[in-house]
Amino acid sequence: MPSLTSSLPFSPAELAYLHTSLSSIPPIRPDARASATDFRPLRAETGVLPSVNGSAHVGFSDGREAIVGVKLEVEKTVQNTTQYVTEPDAEDGGGAMDIDETITATAKGKGRQEWTTLSLTLPGLRDDDANLVFLEEMLREPLIVGGGLQDTLVINARWHWHIYIDVLLISPNGLASYPLPLLSTAMHIALRDTRVPRLKSEGEEDPVADDDWMASTYLYLRSGERKPPVTLLVVVVGENVIFDPSREELVVADAVVAVSVSQSEGEEMRVLAVRMIDTPARDTMKGVPQAGEAGEGVDVPGVWKPRVGGVKRSVLKAVVKSVVAGAVAKDVMSGLDGFVSLEGNTAVG
Repeated sequence: MPSLTSSLPFSPAELAYLHTSLSSIPPIRPDARASATDFRPLRAETGVLPSVNGSAHVGFSDGREAIVGVKLEVEKTVQNTTQYVTEPDAEDGGGAMDIDETITATAKGKGRQEWTTLSLTLPGLRDDDANLVFLEEMLREPLIVGGGLQDTLVINARWHWHIYIDVLLISPNGLASYPLPLLSTAMHIALRDTRVPRLKSEGEEDPVADDDWMASTYLYLRSGERKPPVTLLVVVVGENVIFDPSREELVVADAVVAVSVSQSEGEEMRVLAVRMIDTPARDTMKGVPQAGEAGEGVDVPGVWKPRVGGVKRSVLKAVVKSVVAGAVAKDVMSGLDGFVSLEGNTAVG
């Protein structure tokens, strides 16, 4: 899948310098971050939209911003109809077989993927753009894997909540860098801010919501260990695995990987999805060695050459291991806890 980062105003000399700096051990990052696991500062606030169940506004230090709104609506569960054929009755002289129908209701606690609708809007892209559809699915996939979210949407055998998640990138320079980390972080905080109205009905009764908003409960309980997923963007440059890449780091990456994780019971981190993203380095122009420096087809140190081909399994395994075993994902989750501890307030971290 092509990268969203299409504007690459870097010369081959600049690209060669960036790749050499990032592939050194330890890597020298262009924005002066101290290590490969350092994340850029971000600013977040919750409760920014009216008439929704949850919302968040998140801005990164490079000026990119995103807003997410979450809405819950009661919806009648479509029953599964099963047909089966019964044997003809002997007393009827072996007439035609009877077709009976049984209606199987959704078992309590078992939700469906179609109850989660995610809509993504990026400036300058059509709704049917392949990049937009791919990015939208990367945000939706972790939510429905494992059934953690949709199972909480079940009200009873006849009714359920349908969750609508609207994600909007509002910064004009948002596509200067791949927006996945920003959008995933904003969606994570908005889901943790989402409240579910308390129902006065019980059992299999038609759902009747309590008008008292303060009586509602959070979709993801603040004291619970279950948290919404978050997707981390990781790049590989040489032997280094670098988190939260900037625009300059993306354009020289040997590989770009999106790893979605969630926190389960026992504070354990679980990998939900791993997606490969085409590196923008493939679209750059290669450098030309000086006359007599080397023959054709020979790599010259310090001369930029676009990275082509895929990524080895060992590299992909190292990326996933650095996310989970390296405690980076757990640190990210604990850092995001601070943004939802103060309702409706702004936090910076």
